[in-house]
Amino acid sequence: MEQRAPELAFRLIGTWWRVDLDSDDAARASASDIARGTLGTRDQEATARRRMREDLVSAAASARDAHATLMLLQTELAPGEPMSATLTVFDDDRVRMSPAIGTHPDRVLGVLEESLPTIDPALAPTAVRRPFDGGETVRVHRIDETVDVEGGAEFTQRRLVAQYWYAKPDSKNLALVVLSTPLGDIPNTLLSYFDAIVEVSRFVENPA
Repeated sequence: MEQRAPELAFRLIGTWWRVDLDSDDAARASASDIARGTLGTRDQEATARRRMREDLVSAAASARDAHATLMLLQTELAPGEPMSATLTVFDDDRVRMSPAIGTHPDRVLGVLEESLPTIDPALAPTAVRRPFDGGETVRVHRIDETVDVEGGAEFTQRRLVAQYWYAKPDSKNLALVVLSTPLGDIPNTLLSYFDAIVEVSRFVENPA
């Protein structure tokens, strides 16, 4: 049996749902399960369920196009405590690694840090190292602002997006974990929460 490459594993608290990324149909089926499980089946919630399904199917399509390998949606921090966050894992091949750097994680992350001003000049100044169970990651973050209209009134929606790069074991390859939440008005609190998720993540050999 061929040995699979190590994959990231997470220890998550609260209620998380997996969004199937295999196809649009698979994403739609899982989105329907999530909408029913989160919002119930009452007729009064039909519009909200449809909106959630559409948003999840669209997000899954974008993630699949970007070669995501995992997408999870959090709906509760604890029973009765709503929480909205998304965790998506990607294989990131945008940084070209010279053979001379070897495969030591610190050197691989160092090349990434040097490349960030080219990859994303706006995010590069936010780059910091953050630990995980097995080493360090490089984190950058941003707050996306959009103006929405509800009940005839405009309001500003702020979404916090944090990106964590991991050096894959014994390779020059990078894994990218993106954690996001619409609770961007309290970014420091949510960044600490995301850091805590990453801190207990780890690479697992021969994942099931």
